[in-house]
Amino acid sequence: MTATLTDRYVLAMLRGVPGRQRPDLERELRASIADAIDDRLRDGADAGSAEAQVLAELGDPARLAARYTDRPLHLIGPELYLDYVRVLKALLSAVLPLLFVAAGIVRFLDGAPIGRVVGDAVVAVLVAAMHIAFWVTAVFAVVGRSPALREKVRTKWDVSALPTYRIDLAGLIGGAVVTALLACLLVLSQTVGPLTGAAGEPIGVIAPALWESGALYLGIFFAAARIGFDLLGHYVGWGMPQAVANAVLTVLFLVPVIWLTTGGLLLNDAFFAALGWPRAVISNVLVIALALMGLADTAEGFRRALRRRPTTTTSEGL
Repeated sequence: MTATLTDRYVLAMLRGVPGRQRPDLERELRASIADAIDDRLRDGADAGSAEAQVLAELGDPARLAARYTDRPLHLIGPELYLDYVRVLKALLSAVLPLLFVAAGIVRFLDGAPIGRVVGDAVVAVLVAAMHIAFWVTAVFAVVGRSPALREKVRTKWDVSALPTYRIDLAGLIGGAVVTALLACLLVLSQTVGPLTGAAGEPIGVIAPALWESGALYLGIFFAAARIGFDLLGHYVGWGMPQAVANAVLTVLFLVPVIWLTTGGLLLNDAFFAALGWPRAVISNVLVIALALMGLADTAEGFRRALRRRPTTTTSEGL
């Protein structure tokens, strides 16, 4: 027996329907097609063209099956898209700067030259970004195809989401300029500083052994991560993930610097001897100053995140 156009259409539609739903949907669809064909026959159309026209109006059978079963045909649907974007932005902006610094530290400790350190850190960030994007997309794609999960994950917007704190452009530029100036002053103090030794060599504020080891190149990573972090805070916004990442970044910077300072490995004894200043006292002051600045920066990061929740106001007393 030759299959009709209707038979072929129904078969194609049922391929996209779970087995337990097929009998009922097949009966419903065949009845709907037959009624539509009868209407066209009464209007004078011939049987072949009437059947073809009805099936053409129903459209792609796979799309019809998706509509019957409430199965989305998009990867990330409109119901979850904004949540998907928020999660992706939060993870990328919080994880990538930390990973950049961590990868740079690891490669430097392995003895890689500074060019290789930078290249490997950039590659690690790019690979991590692709992994984060892939897995977040995969999770939301699975959730979007499960009505129960979709309802649990989907967030309902309310006014507590306004406004998202963003670092203003003036603060972004100011922070980048200050960071760049500090780095330049540090380099100049080591290379063309005002204090010179017996042979005319400059006496820098940083201990020669530490300077020659290249360890201070790690400061470039922290400076770049700091500027990148503020840049993300300007374009993406600042929430609790960014505040936590900022605190971790601060700890990663302060712990080795304070350890080097208290161990007498950071500051140059000859520099302070030439000035007549007690290095031990300067070291203690530096440690306290660094700790206070780190605490202030961490507190400011959490204050920015909490600023996202505006105080509820009413019209009473206005």
